[in-house]
Order: sequence, then structure tokens, then C-alpha cells
Amino acid sequence: MMKNFRKLALVSAIAAMPMTGFAMQAMDDEALSGVTGQDGIRIGLQLDATLNVGIEDTDGHASAPDAGMILLVGHALNGTVNLDIDAGTNANGSVLRIGVEIPTLTLETGDIYVVAGTDGTDVDAGLANVAALAAAADPADALIENVSITLNDLSLGIELGEGADNFLSINTSSAFDINIGELGNAADNFQLNDQGANGGGSVILDQIAIRNIDLDGLTANITTNGLEISTNAALGNIDLAMMGLTLGDAASASLGNVYVTGLNMSNQTITISGK
Repeated sequence: MMKNFRKLALVSAIAAMPMTGFAMQAMDDEALSGVTGQDGIRIGLQLDATLNVGIEDTDGHASAPDAGMILLVGHALNGTVNLDIDAGTNANGSVLRIGVEIPTLTLETGDIYVVAGTDGTDVDAGLANVAALAAAADPADALIENVSITLNDLSLGIELGEGADNFLSINTSSAFDINIGELGNAADNFQLNDQGANGGGSVILDQIAIRNIDLDGLTANITTNGLEISTNAALGNIDLAMMGLTLGDAASASLGNVYVTGLNMSNQTITISGK
């Protein structure tokens, strides 16, 4: 009798378990976001990369019809980039969102050259051309010497799918500045060189400083006309300083400093397309 009572008690306890501590219920997306591995993907990148980049124009232009290429030698990225990848559905349809957070990132353009290209029909030939020209590049022949740009506290949202509001949107909690070159350090000056037959001189700047760049709210979309960038209403108080402007060469006398304040670039549409 006692054994049967124990079995009955055990069966009753098991039957009661789903109604107590093991009760199950549906979880909404907000709740799922707190469950590891259940709500999107996060990728953290610590970048310290140097590379060469070639942008090839296979048909040239009217006065120079042969293939040409913009070559960046020593292009570099250093800093932190975090990617959040998520998918969902809104009133307009499904959407894939890639969030890009940039706590800090330094971009080095590298020295910029214009060099001969290929006809664009062979991948191996194109890659070999970039490698050979980058190895042979002479800094004295660069059109623009390396420019360093540092970005902080920048957030980009990329959306794809029928439910996407914008292909690209930018949000940031504060404006940022760009400094190119360093005052008092000739090795870090910005320099634009004229390598043409009738030129040979340079535009030299000790430093270019751009202040109050507020990109919060800027959007971009790919349309049938090309990439259309719509600036925000906040991009209306940019200050620009060009320090130690010199025309000629490093031995020429400086023209002095040039300042521009209150530059308004808000509510503009910029279209980028091929031709």
C-alpha cells in the first residue's frame, strides 16, 4: 500500500511540473534579443591593415583614350569597427539591416598616382598590373601625398530588401573634425603635385582643418541615376582652415592662411554615377 502511494505521489509531482517551474510560453523579439545567439549576428573587427588599391578606367577619355588607373599605394585602416547584422519585417516588407559602429578609425589614403591600366578583360593581368606599378611607384611622382583622416563616434546603418527605408543612413551623437597634415611638421604636409609637361609645381598646405562636421541624419540611396546622397539639416556650420598655403614648391614663399566659416552644406543632394 505504501509503495503504491509513493508511486502515485511521484506521478502527481511529474504531472504538476509543466504548470510550475517548467511552464513554457511564446517569446517576442524583444525577449529573444536577450538570448545569446538568437537575435542577429555581431562581428567585431580590430583593423590594422595596409594595402594597395587600384581603380581602373578601361576606356580613358577623349584626349587620353588609353586605359588608366587611380592607384593608392600604402592605403591603410587602423581602429575598431563593429558590425551588427539583423533581419526583420516591417509594414513595407522584409529588410536586412547591417549596423556599423565606428568608435575610432584612422584612414590613410596612401600616396595617390595616375598610372596605366589594362583593358579590363583579364583578372590576373589587372592584379599583376596593380602589384607591379605599386612596387615601382616613386613618391616624387605622386599626385597627392598620403592624407590621414580619423573618425570617431560614427554609426552607419545599411538596409537591403523591400522594407528598407534607406540604403545608407548615418547617425552620430556629436560632430567631428578632420585634420590633414600637422602644423610645423613638413613631413606631414598636404601636397598636391602637378606632374604635367607644363607644370612641375605643387600646392602645399601645412594643415587642412575641417570643423563641425555633423553627419547625423545623412542618408544615401541607390537610384536609377546612381548613388544619391542627401545631406541633413545639421550640416550647416562647417569651418575650414587652410594653413600655410604655398604655390610652387617647398622653397616658395607662403601665401598665408585661408579661413572659411559658416559653410552650409545642409539639405543638398549629391549624385555619383559612372559616365
